[in-house]
Amino acid sequence: MTTTMPKVLMVSDGHGGEIYDQALSRGFRDEGCEVVSFSWKGYFHHYQYADRYPTDGNRLKSFYYRLQNKLIFGPAVWKIQRDLLKYARRERPDLVFIYRGTHVWPSTLKRLTVMGAHVVGYNNDDPFSDRYPFYFWRHFKRGLKHYTHVFAYRHKNIPELKAAGAPAVSLLRSYYLHTATRPIAKPELACDVIFIGHFEADGRDDLMMHLLNQGINLKLYGTSWKKSRHYEAFCQHMGGPIVPLYGEDYGAGLASAKVALVFLSKLNNDTYTRRCFEIPAVGTLMACEKTDDIASLFEPGKEVVLFENADDLAAQLKSLLATPDRLAAMAKAGHARLLADGHEVQDRAHQVLTTLGFKAS
Repeated sequence: MTTTMPKVLMVSDGHGGEIYDQALSRGFRDEGCEVVSFSWKGYFHHYQYADRYPTDGNRLKSFYYRLQNKLIFGPAVWKIQRDLLKYARRERPDLVFIYRGTHVWPSTLKRLTVMGAHVVGYNNDDPFSDRYPFYFWRHFKRGLKHYTHVFAYRHKNIPELKAAGAPAVSLLRSYYLHTATRPIAKPELACDVIFIGHFEADGRDDLMMHLLNQGINLKLYGTSWKKSRHYEAFCQHMGGPIVPLYGEDYGAGLASAKVALVFLSKLNNDTYTRRCFEIPAVGTLMACEKTDDIASLFEPGKEVVLFENADDLAAQLKSLLATPDRLAAMAKAGHARLLADGHEVQDRAHQVLTTLGFKAS
C-alpha cells in the first residue's frame, strides 16, 4: 500500500456531464488526488452529438465525422490515440481511469501501461449485450488484457470480463452525488408518482398507462417517448409534450413526488441503476422492478417498493398513498440505509484507490 495519493488521468468521451466522468473526477479530488482529464468528444467536431452541441452545419463534414465516430475508425480516431499518449507522457499519471473506453485502442492501452501507470477501465453500459452492433465494443474487448484492473458496473459482467481476458475484475456500482441531495421541490412538478427517464420498448409505457387508468396521480418526463404507442395519451394527461428534466429540474422532480419509479434497462441487462441511489438520496420513496440485486441494497416493504408487474405496483401504490405515515417512514428508512452503506461518488473513488493499493480500506 502506498501513502501518497496518485495523480489521476480521467479519459472519457466527455459527453456525460457531471454524472459520469466529471463526478468520478470530483470523487478522486475529494480523496486527495490530483486529477487531469482527456476527452475525445471534440475530435468529431461535436457532429456525433449535434442535437446537444453547436456545429458549423456542414453536411459533408457531418457525414465524415459521424461515420468515423460510429465505426471508431479513421483519421480522427488515430489522432485520439496519438494525442492521448502525448498527453499521458506529459502529465505522467499514476492512474489512468478510462470511462467507457470504446475509442481507446489496445495498442494505446499497452503503451500506457509501459509508462508505469495503473490503467483502469469502467463503464455503465453492458459491453456483452447482444443489442449493440458487433463492431461497437471491439476495441474495448480486444484491449481488456492490457488493463491493470477492470471495474464492472453489474455482477453479470464480472465473469464475462474475466473470460474475455481482463486480468483483474471487481464490482463498482453507480452512485449518487451529495451536491444533488437537497433539491427544492416545485409546485408545478408536484405529484404522487413520477417517472423521469427514457422510453424503452420493454412495457414500461403499458405499465404507466395502467397506473393512469387506475387513477394514480402520475407525471412522466424523459426522452424518446414519441416511440410509445401511448404517446398521445401521455401528452394529453401532461397537458403537452413529454420533455426531459435535467440538472436542478431533475432533482426538483424527484423531490416533488411522493414516490419515484425505476425501470431497469433491458439493453444493458441492468439489475439496478443509478436512480436506485439518486431517489433515496433526496428522501423520496423508490419503487423499482423487483430484482435480487435491489433487494440486497434495500429491504423490500421497509426501505423500497419492489414490484413484479403492473397490478402489483398499482396495488402497492394505492395502499401506500392511503397510508401517508407508512409511506413517509419507508422513504426515511431508504434514505438512512443509503447513507449508512455509503453510495456517494467519493465512496466509489475510495473503493478504486483501496482496490489498487493506494489507500487502506
